[in-house]
Amino acid sequence: FDPRLARHVAVKVLAPDQATDEETRLRFQNEAQSAARLDHENIARVFYVGEERGLQYIVFEFIEGTNVRELVEERGPLPLAEAVSYTLQVADALAHAADRGVVHRDIKPSNMLITPDGHVKLIDMGLARLRQVQPAGDLTASGVTLGTFDYISPEQARDPRNADVRSDIYSLGCTLFFMLAGRPPFPQGTVLQKLLQHQTEQPPEIHKFRPELPDEMGRVLRKMLAKDPR
Repeated sequence: FDPRLARHVAVKVLAPDQATDEETRLRFQNEAQSAARLDHENIARVFYVGEERGLQYIVFEFIEGTNVRELVEERGPLPLAEAVSYTLQVADALAHAADRGVVHRDIKPSNMLITPDGHVKLIDMGLARLRQVQPAGDLTASGVTLGTFDYISPEQARDPRNADVRSDIYSLGCTLFFMLAGRPPFPQGTVLQKLLQHQTEQPPEIHKFRPELPDEMGRVLRKMLAKDPR
């Protein structure tokens, strides 16, 4: 609770044992800088960044809600209108981020919080990239493929530094598929097998899981999940 402004907030603290790792520390700072550039109703807002007794922290707005992964695990595949509503809200947030030069790079169900009134809040900018900022040590320079393998775009898997808003759209397409089918497009296999599936295999048609859905939904998913970013 913030007594000066009389409101609840969420505080994210970098653990002391992680603060000694340069890449983790830079990623934490990057999350704060990326989120601070954005001002959108569907993105969790940053109120303050600070350091206290050697602990780095970020103060976010407090969001009461459930993430999409938990929502689907509890209720099963979502009704079409609900899934489309959440997708449109995140797409609007991504358009705003792209206008501000920010690529999220980690769109997935667990990073979408849903409030009791159906409002989406996109969280966790830890993997985001500022297009205008090219630091000497890119957070991806270690060669680690960023993102979650069930939702990662083919081009991001090849080189995370080349990811742009189209990669976020691919990941949002995988998330929409998850909301409608109750599983991601490629749920089986090792990390390497999943990466290869995103690169080379066509995802199953959504009508295999939800035959009642309109044909337009299949076309939307095919476009969002296209292998070629163009």
